[in-house]
Amino acid sequence: MVKKMISQLSALAVLIVFLVSCSKQSEYTNVIPSDASAVAAIDLKSLINKAGLDDKENEAAKQKMLDALKSGMNAATFQQLEKVIKNPGESGIDVESPFYVFTSPTFPYATVVAKVGNESDLNSSLDIMLKEQLIQPITETDDYKFTTMNGSLIAFNNSTFMIVGVNGTTQTEEAKKAITNLMKQTSDNSITESGAFQKAMKPKNDVNFFVSMMAIPEIYRKQASIGLPTNIKLEDITLLGGLSFEKGRIVLKTENYTENDEVKAVLKKQQEALKKPNNAFAKYFPASTLLFFNAGINGEAIYSMINENAEFRDKVSIAKAAEIKDLFSSFDGDISGGLINVTMTNMPTFVAYAQVKNGAALEALYKNKKNLGLTNGQDIIELSKNEYVYKTKNMNIFFGVKEKLMYATNDELLYKNIGKAEDKSIKDAPYASDIKGKNVFMAINVEAILDLPIVKMVTGFGGKEAKMYFDLASKISYLSSSSEGEVGEVDLCLKDKDVNALKQIVDFAKQFAGM
Repeated sequence: MVKKMISQLSALAVLIVFLVSCSKQSEYTNVIPSDASAVAAIDLKSLINKAGLDDKENEAAKQKMLDALKSGMNAATFQQLEKVIKNPGESGIDVESPFYVFTSPTFPYATVVAKVGNESDLNSSLDIMLKEQLIQPITETDDYKFTTMNGSLIAFNNSTFMIVGVNGTTQTEEAKKAITNLMKQTSDNSITESGAFQKAMKPKNDVNFFVSMMAIPEIYRKQASIGLPTNIKLEDITLLGGLSFEKGRIVLKTENYTENDEVKAVLKKQQEALKKPNNAFAKYFPASTLLFFNAGINGEAIYSMINENAEFRDKVSIAKAAEIKDLFSSFDGDISGGLINVTMTNMPTFVAYAQVKNGAALEALYKNKKNLGLTNGQDIIELSKNEYVYKTKNMNIFFGVKEKLMYATNDELLYKNIGKAEDKSIKDAPYASDIKGKNVFMAINVEAILDLPIVKMVTGFGGKEAKMYFDLASKISYLSSSSEGEVGEVDLCLKDKDVNALKQIVDFAKQFAGM
């Protein structure tokens, strides 16, 4: 009797597991094709919270919007819309789960994918949109339902909601056929099994993404391929990244990903060409420097890397290659450069410094100036030992080597004060603490730029629109770009360090809109 009961319970348990597995929703990310060339995951819930849209201060703005919509709607429509505005989850879309945007060679349409949270609520939302004539009547197929809205195709089933950007009847019909296959996909033939996808989506950012190099416009692909050996294919490299809104700053981080061992070796060699800088020249640049650049380089490693490029070897003769190698090899350590000032009357002034082994490269450059084809008033003149000036019609560039310090500037006053420390230097700039530990660092000092007389004058003559842009820019402290190891980073830093950057942007937009 007991054995019979255990047998019956076991059979019941198996049946329950079977029924649950049959009724379970398929994972909505399975519709993203395995050959997707670009995918972004957007954390809508996080963005809503960081924007402060759920804060009490925005309740009045929400109510104003509802009051404006109420007059043109019937009671049932307004009631559903009110629920959705107050709680986006009532739309039937799961806003707690990421929204994905993707495109691929086999499905070449910009597509948004979201998770269905409640099928009944989704149908209610679509019914209201249909009544308001925002969408066309819904059609049902064996695998999904679909409708159109302003030319876009909306397709959905019990787990997945897709908005596909199509153009015209032909694309719509082609997309509908392809969606049938996408809706049937499992994780085995979707992007979710990709190592690049898994690594890109792991960090907790507001937006995570990956982009195949082949999805980047050709002009940028060519730039990215400079210095790469011919046997390296760009399609083997994927750019991973994450965008995050933080208190006082917007942060974008990127890194290269590959599963090709040869590409990994090249990327490693690129890293070896950079050194940890010692920030030796920061004291020579004023804190008001408009644009500042700093890097630590290994000149010999950079030349070795460039020399592996077949196009470079074909164009450079053996003799010139030796000269170029000597030039690159002379650089060993920090390189710093800065845009110092911009005026209405003169050329923008700059100064640059570099740590070098000796002045042999510049001496060789001077001795071979006839081979440079200098014409139309151009000439290189030796001022003294290891000091030169390159003369053109529009400006003079002073350059030379002083105690293993190479310099260049187009300002005679800066030239006369080469190597003199500033009373208020880069060490006092708002981005000073961000430089430490970065192999490469560049910053645009927005505060200093807005303080230029020429900018204030242009803004004064520009009217209300120019003032609006100036007010928006005045909230920014600086923009920086840097790399540390394999990770690159871009930071837009605001003056207000205590409030989330996205909320500051939303508050400015509300102010501009009079809300």
